[in-house]
Amino acid sequence: MPARADETAFVNVAGQRPVVLAAVPGGAGDPQIEKLLTRPADLWERLRQGFAMPELDSRLVAVHEAWYAARPELLRGILARARRYLHFIVEEVERRGLPTELALLPAVESGFNPMALSSAQASGLWQFIPGTGTRYNLAQTAHFDARRDVLASTGAALDYLQALYALHHDWHLALASYNWGEQSVLRAVERRGAHGTRSGGFEKLVLPDETRNYVPRLMALRNIVLEPQKFGLDLGDLPDEPYFTSVALDLNLDLRLASRLADVPYEDLLALNPGYNRPLTAGAIRAVLVVPAERADFLRTSLERYREERNQAERNQAERNQAERNQAERLRALPPARRRKP
Repeated sequence: MPARADETAFVNVAGQRPVVLAAVPGGAGDPQIEKLLTRPADLWERLRQGFAMPELDSRLVAVHEAWYAARPELLRGILARARRYLHFIVEEVERRGLPTELALLPAVESGFNPMALSSAQASGLWQFIPGTGTRYNLAQTAHFDARRDVLASTGAALDYLQALYALHHDWHLALASYNWGEQSVLRAVERRGAHGTRSGGFEKLVLPDETRNYVPRLMALRNIVLEPQKFGLDLGDLPDEPYFTSVALDLNLDLRLASRLADVPYEDLLALNPGYNRPLTAGAIRAVLVVPAERADFLRTSLERYREERNQAERNQAERNQAERNQAERLRALPPARRRKP
């Protein structure tokens, strides 16, 4: 029952002493307690709570629902890849106050494969073409393609989607613009006289088949996540906790060496650091390495040990070099007849 005005609120964590959070004023709940009590059971539930896009009344939504439901192995593969990235994306979406349907967009764009590359040279989870990537400050060099970088591309994609929503004031039209280009959608709106309202702006437009199906495909995935049992699907558990974290580096590594130091399989580490064009080149990984959250402390310890071993090896080599120089100087100081070694 609610606490009285003179009562104090506690949070009791197993194995720890109760923690006093705050006195609870009469008739009002403490925000910290409310947050703890209303925390979603897992990340799927957190996603559902953030769904905010209007329904799309389109037979194509049902078509795509049936298509995914008939291919559970395909959907499981997409969601297995999504597990690495989804918590980070949801955090970024919520931080901006955006509908969490957007966190599912990489499933439509790339199947949550950061190495995906389309025939139009769109790349990464969010499928940026080179020009749009440059426009949103995603560097593309011989060494690194930020369109494939999970952190950078997610920020750029959400920037772009926010700009598109500000243009149309309609999420369905914003998504259509993400797929087809904002100028193309604006021309379609002008031709049709749709004004981007909730009364069916998207459905009134004449669109290419890809874009016509693009938004319904996302809404179908939203509906599957919302009620997986309705489609005979089990999404499995998805903990509401970070999958990865970033570890700052003060030395350059190649990804194979980083894999050994972190004790993380190479392919798993590549999936978290997909932006490098030549990950096996010496010194390819600079400044920051993204690793599974539970391996971060181990990596930091390994890096310290590796740094010490490398410094010791450099000191040993310097001593050997100095000894050779000293020997050479002693030989040069001898008379020519005595310079030959016995």
